[in-house]
Amino acid sequence: MSHLKELWQLQKTEVEMVKLRKEWNQIKELMNRDTGEDLAEIQAGISEARKEWEQNKAEYDEIVSEVADIGRKLEQFNSQLYEGGSQSKELISIQQNIEQLLRRKDLLEEEQLSYIQRLDDLEQRIANETVRFQRLDEQRKSRLSRFSQRNEEVRERYAALKELREQLRQSIPESMMDIYIDLVKQKKGPMALLVGENCSACGITQTVLNVNALKKSGQYTRCINCGRILIARDEVEQE
Repeated sequence: MSHLKELWQLQKTEVEMVKLRKEWNQIKELMNRDTGEDLAEIQAGISEARKEWEQNKAEYDEIVSEVADIGRKLEQFNSQLYEGGSQSKELISIQQNIEQLLRRKDLLEEEQLSYIQRLDDLEQRIANETVRFQRLDEQRKSRLSRFSQRNEEVRERYAALKELREQLRQSIPESMMDIYIDLVKQKKGPMALLVGENCSACGITQTVLNVNALKKSGQYTRCINCGRILIARDEVEQE
């Protein structure tokens, strides 16, 4: 028995294992890279906006309180102004106080409108950033979940292939395994298909003797050019 099919299966198994190791490393790299720094920056921005809102709200409340206080003072001065009995100097002083308070009130009311706009803008910014944070956080959780799931699938598949590889190696004669391993060390795919009369790896036409030995009796044959172990394509397609 030539054990060519076992060798071919071993090569396929090891090729898939290499691909899985590469994917495994890529997944780990992606997971390590996905630190959530962007989310931390958004969260910091939201916290900063909330602090700014609280500060502006406190200043706004002070203005509201001062406007209310001015309103009470204006009522008092207006009462004094229209009560009668006050001297002309006192009336002039009251009138000046009223005018001064009205100017201050107008200024404060303008500031009040400015603060209202500022608070509205901050509230909208906080709301928008909160929605963005939640959306990106959900996307990250979903992404990491997919990575973890695929990582587990790769791990399980790799373990199964590793076990299969050991079984195949045990079933192949040591002399053939030595040649196989030597070809692997040469950075070559150890095996190639015989397509017609040509090696699928290097394209060189094989001798009639080699072709007949392989196709008719399945004998162990190597490419006359690259040295790869040959297996008839028909044998592989029957798997």
